Amino acid sequence: MAHQSLYRKYRPQCFEDVVGQAHVTRTLRNAIADGAVAHAYLFTGPRGTGKTTTARILAKALQCEQGPTPVPDSTCEQCIDVTEGRHPDVYELDAASRTQVDIVREEIIGRLAYAPTRGRWKVYIIDEVHMLSTHAFNALLKSIEEPPPHTVFVLCTTHPHKVPETIHSRCQRFDFHRIGMEDIVEHLGDIAGREGMTVAEGGLALIAKHAGGGMRDAISTLEQLAAFSGGEISLEDVESLLGEVDSALLFELGDLVAERDVAGAFRFVARLTASGIDIPEFVREFVGHMRDLYVVSAVGDAAGIVDVTSADAARLSGQAAAFGPDRLSRVLDVLAELVGELRWSPDPRLALEVALTRLARPQGEVTLEALAERLAALETGVSLTAPALPDAPPRERPSVSVPEPGPVSATPVVAAPSPAAEPVSVESAGVPGKLDRARVKRAWPGVVAEVRKIKSTRAAIFDGTEIDIDADGETLVIEFPADAAFRLKQAADPDTSQLLRRGLATVLGGAPPFRFQLGRGAVRAPGAEPVENQAVHADVPPSDGGDETTPEPSPEANVPAKRAEAGPHDDIERLLIDELGAQMIAEHPHEPEGKD
Repeated sequence: MAHQSLYRKYRPQCFEDVVGQAHVTRTLRNAIADGAVAHAYLFTGPRGTGKTTTARILAKALQCEQGPTPVPDSTCEQCIDVTEGRHPDVYELDAASRTQVDIVREEIIGRLAYAPTRGRWKVYIIDEVHMLSTHAFNALLKSIEEPPPHTVFVLCTTHPHKVPETIHSRCQRFDFHRIGMEDIVEHLGDIAGREGMTVAEGGLALIAKHAGGGMRDAISTLEQLAAFSGGEISLEDVESLLGEVDSALLFELGDLVAERDVAGAFRFVARLTASGIDIPEFVREFVGHMRDLYVVSAVGDAAGIVDVTSADAARLSGQAAAFGPDRLSRVLDVLAELVGELRWSPDPRLALEVALTRLARPQGEVTLEALAERLAALETGVSLTAPALPDAPPRERPSVSVPEPGPVSATPVVAAPSPAAEPVSVESAGVPGKLDRARVKRAWPGVVAEVRKIKSTRAAIFDGTEIDIDADGETLVIEFPADAAFRLKQAADPDTSQLLRRGLATVLGGAPPFRFQLGRGAVRAPGAEPVENQAVHADVPPSDGGDETTPEPSPEANVPAKRAEAGPHDDIERLLIDELGAQMIAEHPHEPEGKD
């Protein structure tokens, strides 16, 4: 006797046995119980989800000697004949091999006039009905619309869009869903127990994942694995035969990326390569895992959106919290680039290692997404540094000191340099005699370029500034735009003024005295009196033990109304960005300076 496949052996025999399609079976049971069976049904859905099986159960429920009944006994002669496919009043046609209009006329239309021979109903089950020709559909149309009494049509298809709308409108449509992993795992476990199989933990979940929501495919895979391993199915057998990746590996790599453990990620890739797992396939699985994390992080309760077991769902929630939706969005962008690169990369391992390094260390990138992640980390105080290796001392990170936001003053207050810092005094290095206005104006872009060579982030302070000569002919006047009061305060910082003096000395051969001022046309703060434009000096040397005096800031150097409306948080953001840029220069000192 030929061996019977497991999916046929364990095919559901009643509505209660159908897995994952409660919305369909409940409706059909109620219709049978109420005597409201429709004359035509259209069952649609992916393969292996129970369409033809449910159609046979419906035929059995109508033909059962105890029925029509929603619970056929499966033991009477009528039920047995339907189950074994030999009932004369239940016609099963494979439309994939019998598409011609003549077949439809002969086997369906020509027999409709005859009453049932043994049962109460005549049931026509047409599988893959979308394969019928247009003429066959047209010939069938009138019969489906007005069939003889006690005749039921059940049309099954995996491509409902190929079925004409005229057929759709005459049928009750039921959409069969992909079966959830939890239901497949439970059903496979029941079959394995009945067949005496032993399956390693996690193996059934991989089989269910590989089946893609189809129960028939899952049962067939289980039978294939049983033949391959002799009934003792290990996790390695499932991975090698199906090419599926254990979810434990995906969670392990997710933890390494979340913890920014670059060394651990490299060891993981080495172990992955040694085990023989296909790297492009693993990356595709990891993309799906990170997608699930993103969905969980974005919507919280992802039931019905993420198809995983209940145990993995709890782990997804915990790991998603370690990332956050913004970081996961960047992770998916990097992985999308990696998937495209793996199509032509001669070394998939290297491509994966580079991508994991980018994910774990955004401080090594200058993309907008990486900068946003680093800025967010600075704001929250989260370290972006990977765990130090056992033999290496931990790398110190520069601390960011952010001043407490306070009320915005109507005039910029320039702080005096601390006594420890060298004052911006140019008396000993001045350029003797009067300054040439034209020469100074031509040289000013070179001065800013010299500052940029020393520290590019500080040079950005002087973008948009103009140079001029004071009335005494010996002092430079560096004029900032009217809305750049904050940059003026940054320029007055002792370190920045010292950098500027070095740039002047390099280009002009000496560093003449200089002062800063806001440009003409600065917007007055409410209540400020209009006065003539005056300079805001930055070169204030400390006094010798006496009281320090700071020049009175000019009322003209008012903070613009736009700046006042923006609030103190803008200053904090600028400080954070400045610190971030300084960190990038410190970590990549040999890279050519780009445009700020």
